[in-house]
Amino acid sequence: MAAEEKVTVHDSEDARIIHEMRCDKRILALAPSKNGALYTGGEDRGITAWDLSSGKVSSRIEGAHSTRVKGIVIFDNQNNGSESSTLVASASSDGIIRIWDVRMIGSEKPTPLAEANTKARLTCLAGTSLKYLSVPLGQDMWVD
Repeated sequence: MAAEEKVTVHDSEDARIIHEMRCDKRILALAPSKNGALYTGGEDRGITAWDLSSGKVSSRIEGAHSTRVKGIVIFDNQNNGSESSTLVASASSDGIIRIWDVRMIGSEKPTPLAEANTKARLTCLAGTSLKYLSVPLGQDMWVD
């Protein structure tokens, strides 16, 4: 649960608080991944990956967007039959949607794999799957 500058993780059995994770600015979007991470975004314009077993920040993309992050979606890919959460999509108020490879988040200044300008004021983001295709001429493409 996110409220203001705090994310609270509760036990699903008895609702007891497992972790309280504090942020510098208000959280506006969050998405859990199957690999034990929780991704958050908000007024700080970044994307933070939290380790749910410890309640600590595991990685962060500073300045992922020029305005506040309003939506985050985790894409659980099927790569050679093994499932992994390596792609994160983020949307911000400026209308930009970006796709990130979470394996690159630890690098000094990660760059998005893809970006789309919707030219609209985005307030949320939803998605269920992202498929990676190899197309002729060595170009790569994602489709939903």
